[in-house]
This record gives sequence, structure tokens and C-alpha cells, in this order.
Amino acid sequence: MATIHINGHTVSVPEGTSILTAATQLGIHIPTLCTHPRLPTTPGTCRLCLVEVAGGALKPACATPVCHGLEVTTDSPQVKDSIRGVLALLKANHPADCMTCDVSGRCEFQARPGFWGGAWAGQRMACPRQRPMLPMLGCRCLKCGRCVTACGLVQEMDVLGMKGRSRERHPAVLTEAMDLSKCISCGQCAVMCPVGAITERAEWREVEDQLDAKRKAGRGAGRAGLMVCVTAPAVRVAIGEELGLAPGTITTGQMVAAQRQLGFDYVFDVNFGADLTIMEEGTELLQRLRHAWGLDLPAEGSGGAGAGPLPMFTSCCPGWVTACEKSFPELLPHLSTCKSPQQMMGAVVKSHFAAKLGKRAQDICLVSVMPCTAKKYEAERGEMVREGEGPDVDYVITTREFGRLLRERHIPLASLPESAFDNPLGEGSGAGVIFGNTGGVMEAALRTAYELAAGQPLPKLEEEAIRGLRGIKQATVTLPPTAPAGMASRQLRVAVASGIGQARHLLERMHTGHSPHFDFVEVMACPGGCVGGGGQPKSADPLVLLKRMGAVYSIDERSAIRKSHENPSIQKLYKACAEFLGEPGGSLSHQLLHTTYINRSTASQPTYTAFQRMDEPCNPKLQQAAAAGRGSSSSALPGTSA
Repeated sequence: MATIHINGHTVSVPEGTSILTAATQLGIHIPTLCTHPRLPTTPGTCRLCLVEVAGGALKPACATPVCHGLEVTTDSPQVKDSIRGVLALLKANHPADCMTCDVSGRCEFQARPGFWGGAWAGQRMACPRQRPMLPMLGCRCLKCGRCVTACGLVQEMDVLGMKGRSRERHPAVLTEAMDLSKCISCGQCAVMCPVGAITERAEWREVEDQLDAKRKAGRGAGRAGLMVCVTAPAVRVAIGEELGLAPGTITTGQMVAAQRQLGFDYVFDVNFGADLTIMEEGTELLQRLRHAWGLDLPAEGSGGAGAGPLPMFTSCCPGWVTACEKSFPELLPHLSTCKSPQQMMGAVVKSHFAAKLGKRAQDICLVSVMPCTAKKYEAERGEMVREGEGPDVDYVITTREFGRLLRERHIPLASLPESAFDNPLGEGSGAGVIFGNTGGVMEAALRTAYELAAGQPLPKLEEEAIRGLRGIKQATVTLPPTAPAGMASRQLRVAVASGIGQARHLLERMHTGHSPHFDFVEVMACPGGCVGGGGQPKSADPLVLLKRMGAVYSIDERSAIRKSHENPSIQKLYKACAEFLGEPGGSLSHQLLHTTYINRSTASQPTYTAFQRMDEPCNPKLQQAAAAGRGSSSSALPGTSA
């Protein structure tokens, strides 16, 4: 037997075994075209399987036998350049008829690493890490208009429109740049695009490079940094779909195992951040309610937002937050000051968890896997970057990007044995997982807020009135007569809007008085909530959102813990680690877990509709709004001030 080392992993194989066979036993993929497991020999002619052996020489893995103590690297810069060069040479002599070829989609040449990543030019294309979050590539556009329909009729944002005439007519942003528009980076245009004309800003290649750099640094005496991965609730019911499984397939354990195989040191669950959000947001809601009901005032210097007006709007969705900043600035005081679960996870990992490991925030690279394209913008907001420590979240990759990364590394997610999240930040409740569905944040908040206010559990955890895909849902929860003085028999009126277009209708109904007064309102920018996020797998199944939604609720029903405040890891963070957070809504919680918002309405340009109607003499108010950069505004809600 010969013991060899491949990419830092050790394996023992019989003498004479090829490097390719040894790497396969370790689950390390080496590309090759001339080798097939059903053929007795390999000619070693394609030269795609070149690897770096001790001394820096490149050898074909399929035809090079191992020897004891051999050091092999399969992904060094020299190896990657060699693969891209070989692919480029092969393509130079290969017809570009993939769209009409019967083998397209099952072609091994098509599937080789780097084939679609710039192999034609012999180099890998990368999307610069700068905005816009949704780059548009006009050369790929088929002019089908799906993106315009999604933006205008579904989301009612009117950021995109058809520009030009006749054969030159094409979808476009009608402002100087995407950043200057009313775009909220929801990504519904990208998820509806049949090709790659509109995509999310890709960060998965940078994550891949960081993982490689971490592993190579770990060969020495010390490690350069820790790679931490956090994953949103909606990803676990969609990543399998991205890799060919049925919609709604739950792959939580396999997903965690795949992330470990990628090379992450710690894998945490954003459900923990969702539970933490409920603790903070529920406390803030109760403070606002008690103040509105005249029961008490917030403690001086508590850091909470108890004096904030009602209704309180959720702030978990960065698309909705951006819509408020750009189009509804009068609602900013109504937004909860709580950060989203993603950003709370980042803050806790880079403060509390880093301190426990004796690390600095700069020593941790945190990668967030999200169903949402707007999360990329959220992670780079100035309010989410701490001075001297950098951003709380370093990279955000979508479900589609995560799938691309797994395919690039040839990690068979569906066949992997299940693995569990790391603790203490990997423990979440059923309330945390339903954050992935529209109405889930509201339902999770009610489970905790009711119990904190009434002193007894909610009679029924499932709030059917706010479930489902209806655009606007509402419910009334009545506190029991046995609740503490001042709260007994009080009614809590809540509403849920699924999609930013439906949120506009709800706001209009609230403004005109056609809807009752609400105390708490949840808005998700994407129809269906995070399960229908702009970074989720593309699907033509009309029931796909219901299938994903049903999978999320099934996880909640099977959870041993279904309320955020009963999560023992959350309790420990507040109580056993009293020196860290102390209590929900406390000063340190406010510093780490809460944020502020900015009125961006005057800095953004009018919408497509406003551009089309600016010259109408019968609409002077619209002209004034458009001139002020407020192409889609709404008056303050009755009884409130901007």
C-alpha cells in the first residue's frame, strides 16, 4: 500500500493505482475526457487531468501511478490555467452548434469545469464586485419581455421598460444607471429571464477562491482564517431542485454535508438568526404597543424603539427596506429597527463567536447562502460595516450560485450522508424556519409576542389566516382576559403582504381607510416570500411556490422546538452569556442587532411610468413628484407623521 496526500487529504491505495483513482476515493473530482470507468485502459490523451505533483511538475492523473509519500495538488493556479488552456484549444476545433446538437445538456465537454466560465478565451470571466447587483447583458437578450412584465405587472416597480423602436426595441432601465433607479434588487426579473441576460452579481467564484486559499494556508503551521457558512431557511427546500431533485425536496442534512465537503470550518443555521430576530422584534413590538396603549414608556437609554409609531412594519426583507427608503420614506419610522436574520448572524459570529475562539472579526470570512439577490446589497450597506472590523457578512451567494459551486466541485449533494449544523449557532426552531414563507415572520412573531404579553402560550400555533399565496392577508389575535392588567382582552391586528406590488395595494387601502388599523404588518418583496426569492432556482412549474412552502411548514411541524423564545441556544445567549447581550432590546443588543435607515427617495430617479407621464398637463402632482425623484410615492398613513 502507498500513502499519498491529495489537496491536504491522506489516502492509502495499492501500489500502482493511478492518481485519478486515488482522488476519486477521496471524493476529489479531476476532470477528464479520455477516461471512462467501463474501459480497461486510458490513453491519457485529453490532458485535462493534469495535476501538480511534488516539485511543481504537471502529470496526467489518469496515467500516473502513485508512490508512497506523494504530494498532489489538483487545483493550483498552474493546474487551473492548464485546464482552461486545454479547453480553449479543444473548443477552437469544435463546432459551436450546441443549441442544435442532440447531446446538448448531457455533453461531457459542455460540463467540464470552466467550460462556460471563459474557457473559449482561455481565461475565467468574473463579475466585478460592485453594483449593480443585477447586471444586464444586452447581447444575450431575446427581447421576450418577461423581465418587464415581472417588474411592471407583478412587482409594480416599473423600473424596466421597453426602449427603442422596431427591431431595436429591447428591455432597459430608463435611468442613467440601475443604482439611480427605484430598483430594490428583488431579482424577480432575473428569475424570470429565460437566458442569462439578467443575472445576480456572481460571488461564488470568489468564495471558491477563498476556500482554496484557506486550505492551502492550513498546510503550514497556522491557518490564515476561518471559513464560516450560514444558510437561510428557504435554501434547504430549493437547493435540491437546483440540482435536479423534485421541487420542495428537503435536503437539510445533505446540504450541510456538502458545505463541509466544500471546505467550510463551521456551518451555522440562519434559523438561529431568525429566532434572535423574533426576540428583538417581538420585544420592540410590545414596547410600541404598550406605549400606544398608554401602559408605560420605554426606559431611558434602553436602546429600544418603544416610542416608535404603529403600525410597525417588519424589516427582515432588504427589498422592502430599500422600497421604503426609495419610494415610501414616510414609512421609515414605522420600520422595525431590527436587522435581518442574515445580518444578526453576521454580527454574532464576528463578535461573540469570534471572541470565544480567540479570533478577531477580520480572521473570519463569513459566507451567506440566500434565496435573495437583495441580500447582496444589504450586506454592503454602510450600516452593516463596523469600523476597523469590516462587514458582518463578507460574501452572499444565491441558491443558484450555491448549486453552481457544487456542480463545479462535482459534489453529489443528493447522495451525501446527512450532517448536522454546528452549535451553538446552528440550533433553530420551527418558528425560525417558517421565515422562508410569506406570513412566516408574522406567525413566528405572534407565537412569541403573545406568550410574552399574555403569560401563556398561543392556543394554536398555526395561524391559517396569514398562510398561503394570497397577496394580502390579515388576522386579529385577542389576548386572553387573564393577561396582565392593561393587556387583558386587547386585540392585535396584523396584516401580511406577499410581493412588493401587493404591498403597494395594502398601503393604498390603509391610506384611504378601506383597511382597518393594523398594529403589525409583514411585507416580503417577492411573491410567496423567500421561497420565491430572486435567487431561487428558475422553474416553469406553476405550483413550485406551494411545493416549497409546504416543505417549509412540514419542517416546522416536525421540529421539537417551535417557538423562538424556547430555543435553548437563544436563551443561553441572553442569560448564561449575560455579559454579552443581557436581555432583548438592551443597549448591547441595540448596538449589534439593530440599525437605522436613510431617506433615498430624492437620490433615485422616477419610474418608467413616471417618465411616460411626466408631460401630461393634467397631472401636476406627478410632475412635481417626478422632478423631486419621487416617481412612486405614498402619503403617510392616517394618524401618523412622516
